[in-house]
Amino acid sequence: MLTGQIFLQLVIILLVVQAFGYLCQRLGQQWVVGEILAGLALGPSLLGLLFPALQAQLFAANTLPTLQTLGDIGLVLYMFSLGAQLDISLLVHQSRKALFVSGAGMLFPLLLGAGLAPFLYTSLAGANATPIAFILLMGIVMSITAFPVLARLLVDKGMLDTKIGSIAIASASIGDVVAWCLLAIVASIITSKGIFASLLTVVETIAFTLTMGLAVRPLLKYVARKIQSQQTFIAFSILLLLVSAYISNVIGIHPVFGAFIAGIILPRNVFFTNHVRHIDQLNSFLFLPLFFVFSGLRTQVAQIQGLDLWLVCLLIIVIACVGKICGGTLAVRLSGDTWREALAVGVLMNTRGLVELIVLNLGLELKVLSPALFSMLVLMAITTTMLSSPLLTMLGYKNKTQRQSLKTAEDPASVVETPLTGKEQLS
Repeated sequence: MLTGQIFLQLVIILLVVQAFGYLCQRLGQQWVVGEILAGLALGPSLLGLLFPALQAQLFAANTLPTLQTLGDIGLVLYMFSLGAQLDISLLVHQSRKALFVSGAGMLFPLLLGAGLAPFLYTSLAGANATPIAFILLMGIVMSITAFPVLARLLVDKGMLDTKIGSIAIASASIGDVVAWCLLAIVASIITSKGIFASLLTVVETIAFTLTMGLAVRPLLKYVARKIQSQQTFIAFSILLLLVSAYISNVIGIHPVFGAFIAGIILPRNVFFTNHVRHIDQLNSFLFLPLFFVFSGLRTQVAQIQGLDLWLVCLLIIVIACVGKICGGTLAVRLSGDTWREALAVGVLMNTRGLVELIVLNLGLELKVLSPALFSMLVLMAITTTMLSSPLLTMLGYKNKTQRQSLKTAEDPASVVETPLTGKEQLS
């Protein structure tokens, strides 16, 4: 029975995710790294390699679409709550600098990725790839910053509401919008919809964003003042989330974009604050890990065979790091900040993971990427994400818990807990 099989999968996934997440935190890494590694462990890269019959039985092909849908729901709920918790005033204050940093942080790695693509096309492109689509996709893959993973890192470091954090988060959000538009162009090329359809997607995305910000947001503020029932407000906000995600999906970009915009425009009040906390507590434990695990189930590290392919994988990782770190660092330094602050933003912009996996999965589904190249790029996403935390520590940005421990040692009364922060909210 399919339902029983899904419940068994959930039990196994949640146990493995908790184990890997705890281990990664003990090693100074983010919980999300453990979720990604858990997916690799349960997939053909480890469990399937050691016990192929067991792996095939536990994760039968007919159950994977359901698993994918549940993971996508978790992703949408997470982006909704993340958008609702961001300090909009900080984003607006840093918007001019964020545009410059985002542009430089995307353009340099995009050009590097596009320059690398012709050398990989012959041997590592997917069955449906065209030269233009493959070059564009490789540029996008190299230039992406994983907005949700970046937010988790900023929370862990206690940097979400700092100048550095606001520059990085604003730049990443702008970059992700550009990435979705470019990805829509790639999808249109592959599905033969033509350049007009691609441009229409871009125009519709801009129109949707402006409508949500300039028309729907003021309306929501008015409605929030009139609603007295918490249940009605929660139902109204969830309805807005679902409609926004659906519209962005119809436009041709991922539903997470619509969910994020819906979260940003929602009024900040006590009813919604409690609502967001409850969503996070369930979603971070049950649904969101399924997205990472599903990506791991599709990754086959064994496809990377021979020294030549492993050297290509290493080259991809190096180019990805150089492109994002140098692009972000130089842009911030030219804006007048110190080298330490500039390097911190560059390192933060190199964080990939979640959004990268969305793009890679889409590239695999469209058959622009071969399974071997998909696996290389997943390893690149994991490596760049894992590098962020230790590099920030080297720059002097310790985890929030580490700073609180030091502060408590000096003055136990000096540590004050703040609402809506910590792993229980953004993990």
